Amino acid sequence: MSYFNKVILIGRITRDPEIRFTTSGRSVANFSLAVNRPIRQEVSDDQQTTDFIRIVAFNKLADFAKTYLKKGQLILVEGELRLQKWQAKDGTNRTTAEIWAREIRFMEKKAAEEPELMPKEPFYPKEEEIIEPEEHEIDEHDPDEPPF
Repeated sequence: MSYFNKVILIGRITRDPEIRFTTSGRSVANFSLAVNRPIRQEVSDDQQTTDFIRIVAFNKLADFAKTYLKKGQLILVEGELRLQKWQAKDGTNRTTAEIWAREIRFMEKKAAEEPELMPKEPFYPKEEEIIEPEEHEIDEHDPDEPPF
């Protein structure tokens, strides 16, 4: 039996990507995406709510995110949903959902003042370039935060 796990989101970046490195030297970028969601029709016609979704990119896609992505940009992220579980300092079990990005596309044109900074095409890492880190490769972290 085949399984399918694919998420496509369009939203605005809430903060500049933060990049870290695994113990083996692979880069990992983290940022959040604000995605608007309309409230059900029977509640209100005009209102919407915003979900803030954690995005994680690895290797060349992480380097791309650090170089080209900035707070406020409208982007499309295609990836897969991952649930990360860990134990906090106080012993409580925690879980967080995040999207592991496979592709990132710009959804609006860059302002005319910096046209040379924008890549000509969306970035698609080759399948063989997508190497996800092993759990033991992630640097030390605050036990109250997700371990990635």
